[in-house]
Amino acid sequence: MDLDRIKSLIDAMAASDLAEMEFSEGGMSLRLVRRPQPADSRPALPAVAATALRASRPEPAQAAPVEDAANGVVAPLFGVAYLQPDPDAPPFVTVGQAITAGTTLCVIEAMKMFHEVRADRDGAVAAILVATGQEVEAGQELMRIR
Repeated sequence: MDLDRIKSLIDAMAASDLAEMEFSEGGMSLRLVRRPQPADSRPALPAVAATALRASRPEPAQAAPVEDAANGVVAPLFGVAYLQPDPDAPPFVTVGQAITAGTTLCVIEAMKMFHEVRADRDGAVAAILVATGQEVEAGQELMRIR
């Protein structure tokens, strides 16, 4: 069993809600067990998910100005977008804010896992095209950077 095969099995388990998985191949056996998260180590973001999903469907934060799509930041996966770390916190970024490569722009919740979406270059936030709690598709434009 090679390392790529093991990684693909780990990814498959992470993308599912399986608690345990066992795989055998060529005399080798691999057992993966998901450990439950202790209640005190949970991230603050699930509270955002519950609050946002109870709210009515929000409209996008700002209409998209006509700009070059090459400046767009797209969702890497399907999930629920959050523009702030928790309901009482300020947003990660605002329109007009100067950012550097690596700045967290938002997070996407998928399968109870939170994935940070980071800027890939320096610039300024030109538009925010989604709202907190909005479901997004993989490849959907989230923001524009100028």
